[in-house]
Amino acid sequence: MSEAKNHSPETSGIEEIQEFVVSSAKTRQERKKAEQASVSAVASWSREKKSVAVLAVFVLIALAYVLIGILACKINPVVVCVILLIQVAIGVLLDQNPVWLHACVVIASVIAGICVDQTLLMVVAAVVYIAAIVALEMLQRMGMLKRA
Repeated sequence: MSEAKNHSPETSGIEEIQEFVVSSAKTRQERKKAEQASVSAVASWSREKKSVAVLAVFVLIALAYVLIGILACKINPVVVCVILLIQVAIGVLLDQNPVWLHACVVIASVIAGICVDQTLLMVVAAVVYIAAIVALEMLQRMGMLKRA
């Protein structure tokens, strides 16, 4: 009979968890090397490659917003795209303002969504707004855009 059959189900589950949690120093060291390799791979990218990656992530978020608006919320594509452009424009215009003002814009977007029964759409629009602010800040820090 194997050892697992001699233990109750609760005991064998605890042993599996302990086995999973406790790892050897070699395993931890290998994980740390893998994490450092992934970080250094991105750090070694050129400024242009990093800026393209930032813009690509933003475009994917914006595309997800449009698809959610059209497919899940059943809203006219023109309206979804106009809301997207408004969110990005507000983000660009309020770029150098304090964080509390950005928080107010996000809260206002969500409240507007609640008022018109499109909470999902406006929550995702708030995510697009935050993504626009973050992407703009990252591009400015990389020197790809000048601060206004």
